[in-house]
Amino acid sequence: MAFKQFLRTKLFWKHFAIIVAVFLIILFVFFQLLGLYTQHGKEYALPDIEGRQTSEIKDMADLDMFEVVVIDSIFTEGKPEGIILKQDPVAGTKVKKGRKIYVIVSSHTGEIIAMPNCTDQSVRMAVQQISAAGLRIGSLIFKVGDISNIVVGQKYEGKPINTNAKIKRGSSIDLIVEISEDNTTTKMPHILGMTEQEAEQALWAASLNVGTKTYDGKKDSEHSRVVSFNPPYRSFTIGSAVSLSFANDTKSNYKSKLNEFKIEDSDTDTIASPDEGFIEY
Repeated sequence: MAFKQFLRTKLFWKHFAIIVAVFLIILFVFFQLLGLYTQHGKEYALPDIEGRQTSEIKDMADLDMFEVVVIDSIFTEGKPEGIILKQDPVAGTKVKKGRKIYVIVSSHTGEIIAMPNCTDQSVRMAVQQISAAGLRIGSLIFKVGDISNIVVGQKYEGKPINTNAKIKRGSSIDLIVEISEDNTTTKMPHILGMTEQEAEQALWAASLNVGTKTYDGKKDSEHSRVVSFNPPYRSFTIGSAVSLSFANDTKSNYKSKLNEFKIEDSDTDTIASPDEGFIEY
């Protein structure tokens, strides 16, 4: 029988149909097994574990399907050891079973570093050195002298600290700054929309101290941003303390809070008294 004639027979089409059916069945089974292997279509929302102790999350039923991996530990002032400071992916992210959650936790003590030399420098340069070393400004203390805006002393826990002295990262340093009698005011920097760290450094660089801080919702190093400050003035007496209010930039009320805030024009002579401004005479 010629091949062309065989193609027209019922036997050929019967076998052809069987081959196609078997192929489709195999294909169907393959994709079903592939879906089971990769957990296709099954995703779970990650729980929020920031702010919790690492020992606490071991008993969380929501974490049974995930693996928590500590990738770094950072000393954070006021935080006990083992607190989760940040997680990646963030809470609420839809992921598959078995996903690793990478976290940064707080350490008990800060890394020991050498104290930088901040004396005989401008406040702005000293703030940059303090921040780059992983330290914080405690207070800017001003004293009237012949030269303006020059750091003349540095203190740790109320006592002078020498350059290269050993100190824990994250510690607070007080800077003593000399200013002239005719230069006791400073302009308020543009801090609206800044993170906490950015706003603090901007205030310190402008010869201002950081006052109280309030948060609308949970504090978040990346998403908590300045929406107002108090007093709401354009100019301040050098050394004045400025209080900050933060809102989470992922929340719906973030922009409205920014838009509601108004900066007032004020006579700089009445903004802060010398005592409020940490000025020594």
